[in-house]
Amino acid sequence: MHQQTAILIFTRTSGAEAKHKLSGDRLSYGTNQKICAELIAKTRRAAQQTSFSVIEINSNQQVGDNLGERLSNSVATVFQAGFNQVLVIGTDTPDISSRLLQNAAQQISTTQATLGASNDGGVYLIGFHRAQFDKTIFANLEWESEAIFEHLKNYFLNRDATIYSTQKLQDIDSFYDLMQFLKSGTNYNFNFRLKQLINSSHTFLPCFQNRLQGAINYYIYHYNRPPPFHV
Repeated sequence: MHQQTAILIFTRTSGAEAKHKLSGDRLSYGTNQKICAELIAKTRRAAQQTSFSVIEINSNQQVGDNLGERLSNSVATVFQAGFNQVLVIGTDTPDISSRLLQNAAQQISTTQATLGASNDGGVYLIGFHRAQFDKTIFANLEWESEAIFEHLKNYFLNRDATIYSTQKLQDIDSFYDLMQFLKSGTNYNFNFRLKQLINSSHTFLPCFQNRLQGAINYYIYHYNRPPPFHV
């Protein structure tokens, strides 16, 4: 099974991620880019620590006029490379682990798909067999809907596939999400690394620097959030 399954890391470059997900006046662009680069590198390490092949397609390599087309074309590329099963992940879920990915990939079969829900109603993981892939229909799913998890469930159920659900995880799509993750205290070493990056930013407001020391009390800022499966 390992030879026929690939993990697809579907992502933007760190620079593009910084512009689309962590843009705003709270942190400098340079700091945002470093944070996104850390998220990408952490996801890459987790995938590489599994027993499966890893294919990474970033925004400079993706083909299509919208998210659905870019994702569907990237999945088609994996199948064209000879793999029969794919596990698609983004790079904005810091608590993703090699153990979670290994288990999720092992659940994929001709009759079962794997989905990982994020806390905002989106998905951070999609795993399925080529028999369940319709390139056009997959591309035309409502990827920018907050109900994309339910849309994907219906997509696979309509193809007579059962759904294996992994644990729900927090993703980072905005400055507010970043503050939530830091406050959660999970993944201590990575959490500490992100705090270091934020504290080193010359444009980070002093009142926020003080709040990073300890419990990290924070205000809620209403940024324009990207779609639930937006990379």
